[in-house]
Amino acid sequence: MATDEKASLPHIERTAAEPRDNRLHPVILSQISQVNSSIRLLRLTPVEKEPIRFQPGQWVDLHIPTLPSPGGFTLTSTPSTSSSYLELAIQRPPPKTTSTPFTPAHWLWQPPSQILNTALAIRTGGSFTWPPPRPSSLKGIKRVVFVAGGVGINPLMSMLSVIAEEKKNTPDGKVGFKIVFLYTVRNSVDSDGRSEEILFLSRLREIFGILGEEGDFRLFVTEEEGNEGGLGVDSKSLRVQRRRIEESDLEDALGESERREGTVVYVCGVPGMTDRFVELAGKAEGMDEKRVLSEKWW
Repeated sequence: MATDEKASLPHIERTAAEPRDNRLHPVILSQISQVNSSIRLLRLTPVEKEPIRFQPGQWVDLHIPTLPSPGGFTLTSTPSTSSSYLELAIQRPPPKTTSTPFTPAHWLWQPPSQILNTALAIRTGGSFTWPPPRPSSLKGIKRVVFVAGGVGINPLMSMLSVIAEEKKNTPDGKVGFKIVFLYTVRNSVDSDGRSEEILFLSRLREIFGILGEEGDFRLFVTEEEGNEGGLGVDSKSLRVQRRRIEESDLEDALGESERREGTVVYVCGVPGMTDRFVELAGKAEGMDEKRVLSEKWW
């Protein structure tokens, strides 16, 4: 269960017990793209032109020369691109006050002209990864259920992208299991009252186009107060619900109870949401809590 005390700890202390790469890799902040008013996509280019090894779902300790402690940010790209770039999705931090520290997220949300091409360093780490530890072989997996809340989609995006890459490389064009993705997000509006872009939505649509019948993407959208307009996306080909994910949605995503032995669940979101769905999935008929994996964003 998450606590305010743990949430207030610096990333390096909060993740002290997590596995980490021994090596610190030099990178350049080479690209900044604005997704919407609260999310930026960053690309880090390795200085040494060789792959930076990591597992889908892992994060990096991001070392910024002018700051005393590294920040923790999840990789949203896949290992296959790591010799060219690594991608991070960074949420805008709360405004800095006289009583709050200047964090790595504040640094990354400075004007692009002030930070582009800065030399940084990263170390990969984390245990919330794909493939899962159980079953011990991918051949034992029959269904994977991803549950993402807001920017909790970040590690799941890397995992899902790898699954799509693997499907394209298989002789029969199949991954061999069902992928169900539940994504809940707030429909934000900009200063002109227009609906903003939903993080990774276009990429998700492309991936589920690749997955075909093996994929099932379900989008859950909640509205900001006073925003009753459109989603800002073409929702004709999407399964969109204008509400939060409910217990019945998870139950349905898990499939028939007698066939859940090969079902694995990944949950990532704010602590309260994550705790709730981890408990529901672990206690569902036919499920084993060891096959329910989670990570919380703070």
